[in-house]
Amino acid sequence: MLIESKLLERWLLLVAFGHIGVGLLMPVIAYSAAFDIYSDLLKPAFWVAQEVTPETKEFQRWMFALFGPTIASVGVFMAYLVKAGAKLREPGSWNALLIVSALWAPGDIGISLLHNFWLHVYIDLAALLVIVPPTLILRARAIEYQKQNQP
Repeated sequence: MLIESKLLERWLLLVAFGHIGVGLLMPVIAYSAAFDIYSDLLKPAFWVAQEVTPETKEFQRWMFALFGPTIASVGVFMAYLVKAGAKLREPGSWNALLIVSALWAPGDIGISLLHNFWLHVYIDLAALLVIVPPTLILRARAIEYQKQNQP
């Protein structure tokens, strides 16, 4: 095997823990000066000819902060699926990760493209790149393992 399954599993766990960490930091970032950078990048997608009002900026902060726990919870589910897939050596967990990616990515990327907000497109594509290939490899290995160990 070109890449050890354990290495791929650890990689996916690292990605899952990254989701948890980023998700937990998002509410903190939302109410810090760092959020202004994100807000400035978002402005051309929605407020081309006008300034962002303080009320709108507060709404942006709230939405960004609110989305953090969702990202963190996705990381928890991802970590569980990776651990289950590694332990059970069956394709179900890997299928679930692929299905989640197939449900999330097209919608998220499509909505971002609709508003010409390329930052999210790039983030989504990077996430797909670090999640899908190792998941496909581990799924194929689980299927092969099942074939070899059937009575």
